[in-house]
Amino acid sequence: MDELSDHLTIGLLSTKLSCMAKFKRIERKRKSTYAAEQILDAIRQSEYHVGDKLPPEREIAEQMGVSRASLREALSALQLAGIIESRSGAGTYVLKAGFAEEYRALTLLEESENLQETFEARRVLEEGIVKLACKRVSAQDLQTLAEVLSKMQQSAQVQDFDVFNQANQRFHLTIVTATHNCLLVHALKPLLEVMRGQLPRELREKYYRADGQHFQRTFEIHRQIFQAVEKKDGVQAVRKMAEHFDMLERDLNE
Repeated sequence: MDELSDHLTIGLLSTKLSCMAKFKRIERKRKSTYAAEQILDAIRQSEYHVGDKLPPEREIAEQMGVSRASLREALSALQLAGIIESRSGAGTYVLKAGFAEEYRALTLLEESENLQETFEARRVLEEGIVKLACKRVSAQDLQTLAEVLSKMQQSAQVQDFDVFNQANQRFHLTIVTATHNCLLVHALKPLLEVMRGQLPRELREKYYRADGQHFQRTFEIHRQIFQAVEKKDGVQAVRKMAEHFDMLERDLNE
């Protein structure tokens, strides 16, 4: 009887739980996402049509009560999605409107949420990684680094972004491999993968295409990092890696 009673109690409890309301996950949205959604709503409601010019950034930011930085992040995602177009000296115009473009813009903003944290984590990790690599780097590691650096140089000269970007990623992966510490490799790999995502890749490509000097500048700092590792100069390697991340931070802000 006791066993039957337990089964009945469990059954009644399960029925009661199944009848309870389903709770929805609480969403935490950033101000840039809200800003993008408001602009998309205005386009959906025909307040702005294809070809119309949007108000100046300062005006939109004041109306929404958000910072210029948050608004710019929203506008960047909308531009990458093909919804708006920024014309130098002329302002920002509505280019296209559609569900696919809206979905892509909001997806890009979601992806961007982890970029700053990823950047911070990479900086902390890689400055320590390159110092350890100077102590443990092998002849084979140096040969691989030299080959990757050569690929970076060749692609920088012809401004081949795809090859240059791949070589850049491989350079950092080779540095962490040179520590011969599996835990560090496993820690850095996911962070490098984030930077291979759609938004960071498109932002970097747009940035490099805007000024071809960025190819040579980025290659040069990697060459200096390689030279420090080759000499097993930990102090200089950390200094150059820090300079590299200073450059990345300026690029990210721009």
